[in-house]
Amino acid sequence: MRRFMETLTGHGFGPVARYVLPAAAVAAATLLRFLTPLDVAPFLLYLPVVFLTALALGRGPGILAVMISLLAAAWLFLRSDGTASLSSGQVTALVQYLVVGLAMAWVCDALRRSMVEREEVLGRIDAANAGLRTSQAALEDARRDAEAAREAAEYANRAKSSFLANMSHELRTPLSAVIGYSEMLEEEAEELGQDGLLKDLGKIKSNAKHLLGLINDVLDLSKVEAEKMDTYAEDIDVEAFVRDAAGTVGALVAKKGNRLVLDLGANLGAARSDATKLRQCLFNLLSNAAKFTEAGTITLNARREADAGGDRLFLAVQDTGIGMSPEQIERLFQRFVQADGSTTRKYGGTGLGLALTKAFAQLLGGEVAVASEIGHGTRFTLIVPAVLPESDGVDPVEGPASDGAVGLGARGLVLVIDDEASQRDLMGRFLTRQGFSVRTAGDGRTGLDLARTLLPRVILLDVMMPEVDGWTVLATLKGDKATRDIPVVMVSFVADAALSASLGAADAVPKPVDWARLKVVLDRLGAGAGDVLVVDDAADMRERLRTVLERNGWSVREAGDGAEALDKVREAPPRLVLLDLTMPVMDGFSFLHCLRGLPGCAEIPVVVLSARDVTTAERRQLAEADRVLCKGDASLQDIATELRKLDDRQREGEHAAPSI
Repeated sequence: MRRFMETLTGHGFGPVARYVLPAAAVAAATLLRFLTPLDVAPFLLYLPVVFLTALALGRGPGILAVMISLLAAAWLFLRSDGTASLSSGQVTALVQYLVVGLAMAWVCDALRRSMVEREEVLGRIDAANAGLRTSQAALEDARRDAEAAREAAEYANRAKSSFLANMSHELRTPLSAVIGYSEMLEEEAEELGQDGLLKDLGKIKSNAKHLLGLINDVLDLSKVEAEKMDTYAEDIDVEAFVRDAAGTVGALVAKKGNRLVLDLGANLGAARSDATKLRQCLFNLLSNAAKFTEAGTITLNARREADAGGDRLFLAVQDTGIGMSPEQIERLFQRFVQADGSTTRKYGGTGLGLALTKAFAQLLGGEVAVASEIGHGTRFTLIVPAVLPESDGVDPVEGPASDGAVGLGARGLVLVIDDEASQRDLMGRFLTRQGFSVRTAGDGRTGLDLARTLLPRVILLDVMMPEVDGWTVLATLKGDKATRDIPVVMVSFVADAALSASLGAADAVPKPVDWARLKVVLDRLGAGAGDVLVVDDAADMRERLRTVLERNGWSVREAGDGAEALDKVREAPPRLVLLDLTMPVMDGFSFLHCLRGLPGCAEIPVVVLSARDVTTAERRQLAEADRVLCKGDASLQDIATELRKLDDRQREGEHAAPSI
């Protein structure tokens, strides 16, 4: 792959040729499609042209190739239908191709520039080494050349670290966008009945996810080699961990008619290690066995053995597949290498899984052993210490586990305090249609008791009530530490706005109720304003998240940086926060620290969603966050599901009291 990249990026085309070649390549592809019509969308022929053009010539020629091929595809659509205009499905397909093509040109250009910078660095190192070899006659000259070589090596190391950081941001972010837009377009195509487009969109999404996984593997391997990969120790129930891993890959194992057998030793007990990396190792070994085995048996064996330096875990994956020769085993753990070329052609794969498994095993203080025989299967054994050797003696704080869902309204609980039964009924119906859960109280004392017990999202309070009027209830609520941060809206014929505000009410709505106005107030103060606060400086990312979250029943507010987000929190606390880390004005770390210091905001669930790699030190700074997710690793729907789990767990804790 390295030679392929060097060949593409190492040419010397002039400025004219750089823009003539894309046009010629698109013309050739169009001629091929014209002479030999294929039963595929015409723009699928142009994707390889765009990929190679952007990779070899840069972003400008790549964009030129996208635009020319877009026009050619539109012409082919019109020619095939014999009409004077494009159908809605064809326009949708062309828009999708434009988005994917431009994203591909941007990604490939970033990769090309990184490779060019890398070759320049290597060229300087080679030049320094050549100077060192030719200056051996003079000791002083040799010393100076050695110093220059050392500086060049340090520069190369810094360039590699910069390259890794740029790759993480420049590739993960646009690929995450491609995946997100593909998911949105799939939903829109399904709603419009464009079934013919769903298959192509599914291919775009699956290939983007595959490319993202490949990039993640390459970055992980590079970080391990550069000693920049962190480990996060946590307590693990070994038997439950192994069963969970086996259950996750069960469908993959059964795909080729294989049977998965668990062989668990006694007294597996508990371990303390990096569960994520250990799970990834198991997944890689099991998926590798499933790939090279058909209608056979795959056995996952787990046992624990005592050792002088501490207990060790032995996790072995035995298959009855094709097996390997000793020569093939020697090349097994090299990156981008499988057993041999014929294996790659027949079974596919990138050759990164086992290399990453070995690197992770060593990072966890262990190793991977392999035994195999042609035609008799292969046995991989992952050996790791039961307790991960600590590098700094401090473990990051993990987010709490999610609990089961409860059947409450998606936008939270509203408490209605009104002595009129008909008004309570009307309020209840209106709030239910708005997506809220509702509790009602017919007098002030009952309302105060429910407010302290249920801690609702918003309280709608009448003024004219017997025994304890609304003003007294409002003053009592604002004087109680447990309820003073709950927004209270006065709903009454005598709802004086000035008096309400002076006593601490958030707003006042007069009777007869203007339902449109009440909805606006609730959207500002209630869970509608604070279901999810999306804090991200990328407007397109906020838009994609808003679209998916609103389709899942959430209401969304947006903020472009931490300072703006704090203003919105002070205006009305959100139900949950979805937080990016790298932002101008105030970054995610500072916002999270300030948020936890605001009254009533200590328990708001926060999900960190960032494209950057979170270091050990940064992970400790994020101890107050409930989840830390990487953009691209989780789909937009997965993010919405994770938010729902956190919200359900929070509501179950808030509303554990019996219903009235």
